[in-house]
Amino acid sequence: MLSLRTFSRRFVFTGMIVVSICLPVVAEKLELKESYTNAQVYTCQAEIASKGEESFTKSKGQEAREPLVAKATFQFSERRLAPAGRDALAFRAIRKFNMASVTTTVGDLTTDAKLSPAAKTIISSGYREGVRHYSPAVKLDRDSLDLLEIPGDPLVLAALLPLEPVDVDDEWKPSDWVMQMLTGIEAVESSALTCKLAAANSISAKITFSGKVKGQRYGATTEVDVNGTLIFDMRTSHVAKTQAIYIIKSDIGTIIPGLDIKVTSNLVRTVSDKAELFSDGEIESVPLDPSQDLLNLTFDAPDWGVKLEHQRNWHLFQAVLKGANPVTIFRLVEHGTLVCQCNFSPLLKLAPGAIVPSEQFEADIQESLGMSFKKFGERDQISTEDGRQILRVFVEGEQEIKGGKGSALISMTWIYYLVIDPTGRQLSFVFAVESPLVKQLNDRDLEFVKSQRFTAQQR
Repeated sequence: MLSLRTFSRRFVFTGMIVVSICLPVVAEKLELKESYTNAQVYTCQAEIASKGEESFTKSKGQEAREPLVAKATFQFSERRLAPAGRDALAFRAIRKFNMASVTTTVGDLTTDAKLSPAAKTIISSGYREGVRHYSPAVKLDRDSLDLLEIPGDPLVLAALLPLEPVDVDDEWKPSDWVMQMLTGIEAVESSALTCKLAAANSISAKITFSGKVKGQRYGATTEVDVNGTLIFDMRTSHVAKTQAIYIIKSDIGTIIPGLDIKVTSNLVRTVSDKAELFSDGEIESVPLDPSQDLLNLTFDAPDWGVKLEHQRNWHLFQAVLKGANPVTIFRLVEHGTLVCQCNFSPLLKLAPGAIVPSEQFEADIQESLGMSFKKFGERDQISTEDGRQILRVFVEGEQEIKGGKGSALISMTWIYYLVIDPTGRQLSFVFAVESPLVKQLNDRDLEFVKSQRFTAQQR
């Protein structure tokens, strides 16, 4: 069973700090820049440890807290790519992973995640809200995407470097997008970040950085304090080493648990002589602006014989694939706000070529909604190229929302789907969306359902 705990990894790995290296001071101003034009290949290794507490909502709105411990290891080679734009968009890299793994323990539950060998090659690009990753070879799943959120990603660290030459003891404040990119906050309320050239010699320069940011991430109010040290190799002009500590406090969000954790991370990055790892043809094939198809994620339920693709703003909230009441729940979140929830489940197989009468489908819907049901809306039947028949029904109604100051009735729209393939296999979907947000949903429910495919069922 996957639960909110799965998503603790999103914040569990977001940090870097602290190194004690005393370097002789030099007098002249230093230019500390890492270039993408030299076709240099780097070998990177990161070790991250996290410890703290995770909080989540139990039944009847009660909050529970459990201890959290996690360790992650990353080993990969990378080469910087040409910018796709200004600011965060200027930081891009192609990477080949030898290892990417994390072990997370929340309470008495331990989970392990590893990057699939099929996704060994990863394209990483800077954005204001963090670093975006995708594989040019295969579509990633949500767990792999979460795993690749490397604390103190080298792309972000390069953005800490000063834009102008500096003297020892000089301080500078990077642009506001740098702190946002460093912490992955989606909507920033307040932010501060200061860097300082603490010491330098002909071999290396030591930069310290500290900052604090408050804002929203996946609908949760989040505060992050960062303190760190970066070692810049003067001989090869690259970020060579960082150590950092992030203190993260976040409320329970729409798709993530609350967190109160300390993340300690160590990154070592060395110049490699294996230029052949990245051919010119491979570099040239990386698009500046990847297509939506490349960015889409995949969800696979082999126990059901079901697979689907979805955009990244659909987040897996829960998956119970076995037992008496199997169900998978996705939530569509935009700008930290919940737009829609989708529940889907397998149904008993019909005879080949059979289809459920629309009257029976609608009667089942009305019974399941009970007092929340008001009236049926649009109805249609859709045929797909692979022979599936899709029944779709819109339903209008109201849902009672209870809070600390009482309850309120919310106008709701439910969109029900029944998917049947030629062999009689069935899958039901229901999308729940507040009626004023139906326009914002903009048929992405249908796109989600159409992406589904029936596969060989695991026995």
